[in-house]
Amino acid sequence: MIWSLGILYLIFAVFFFDYRGVNLSNRYQTTGWWGSYYETIQNLKFNHEFFWRGTVKPEFYDWPHGGVLQKQIDMQNPPKKILFILNESWGTFIPEHGAVNPSVDAPLKNIPNVQLIAQGENPALHSTIMGELRELCDLKARSSNFVLGPFDKFKQCVPVHLQKEGYLVQAFHGSYSKMYDRKDWYPHMGLQNARFFPQFSNIKQCHSFPGACDYNIVHDVSAANKAAQDKSFIYWLTLDTHHPYSEKDILGNYTYDCKQPIFDGRQEACRNLNLQHQFFTVLANEIKAGGFKDTDIVVVGDHSPPIILDKYKDSFKEDSVPFIHVRVH
Repeated sequence: MIWSLGILYLIFAVFFFDYRGVNLSNRYQTTGWWGSYYETIQNLKFNHEFFWRGTVKPEFYDWPHGGVLQKQIDMQNPPKKILFILNESWGTFIPEHGAVNPSVDAPLKNIPNVQLIAQGENPALHSTIMGELRELCDLKARSSNFVLGPFDKFKQCVPVHLQKEGYLVQAFHGSYSKMYDRKDWYPHMGLQNARFFPQFSNIKQCHSFPGACDYNIVHDVSAANKAAQDKSFIYWLTLDTHHPYSEKDILGNYTYDCKQPIFDGRQEACRNLNLQHQFFTVLANEIKAGGFKDTDIVVVGDHSPPIILDKYKDSFKEDSVPFIHVRVH
């Protein structure tokens, strides 16, 4: 019976349940059969209609390892301006560890008025919103249905604390506000002033996970930082480095040649590294343009990059993400 139902399901998925290229619910758009299937299932999941998932409450717990943000920023004496970036799928590359990893964020460190405060790695779970919970609140959760609450533990979140200290708190994310119901639970974290797609000056969509391109959003983030006259905390959740790491989002020449032997059987990993280096280059260029003067910038990966189609799945450390903390003078 199980095999029969499985075959019927596959026939239905392949021949009838095909939303190829259709924007299902103002979230994102994918192409091809695999993209169509993935999109459909994700749509159901994000709407909490995927079988029992919608009834499982998150049950928030303390994250025992602590998030990078609260380790790097002294909450008793925080700097006047803080830019915190949760970097989608930024991981620690294992092959040729000593050469590749330092070069990924090198553009950020090779600027005269940028001081390196700290860099390293921190434990992490395999989910973007779990990364948000870890970093902004030092919490973890049983499920991703954050909208179900309760939100009493969110009182310990960094944005809530900084708001009480008189900080202007803003958030940026290139996807839609309905994605993971962020529009509903962000305010409980103290992120009332959040901008999602299409609330940007340039709404060109990228491909890895369609939404506004990070290399355009950086200008809006920079403008918000410059416009803040007093104490400011900006949270930016990036998007373009999301799986499947589309080569269409790589601007210009590749920094890492994916034909090199080190990337044999690791093409997804290679594209991820190119997109990550591109992100740090874009951020560095905006710093050079004066957008983040007198600002502490903390960048940390949300989770290890998922590798699905590569021959080798061990390109990145599984339960650890890199971080970097710099101060722009």
